[in-house]
Amino acid sequence: KFLDVIGDSPRNRILDFLLGEISYDFTLKEIAEKSRVGYATIKKILVDFVKSGLVKPTRRVGKAIFYTYNKESNSGKAMRKFYLDIIMGEVEKEAEIRKEIPA
Repeated sequence: KFLDVIGDSPRNRILDFLLGEISYDFTLKEIAEKSRVGYATIKKILVDFVKSGLVKPTRRVGKAIFYTYNKESNSGKAMRKFYLDIIMGEVEKEAEIRKEIPA
């Protein structure tokens, strides 16, 4: 639903995935696989997301660094509100359409 509204791009796919899994942390490889974005692209985009405060590193296991969506930052809060507004708006539209279809 989110990607249908704002467009399907690597950045948006990453945001969609991380916002949908806001309570968990992931390695770059996991983010790449689950958001269907290439590993090299993830590495470039995540640098920008960390700088902007949307994503933060959480821990290190061996060489792997885990990242999570930063729901405490101002930009993180704003993006999460935007995400939820879009999702809820789409769910409400779908509910209205279903009401109009006779059983």
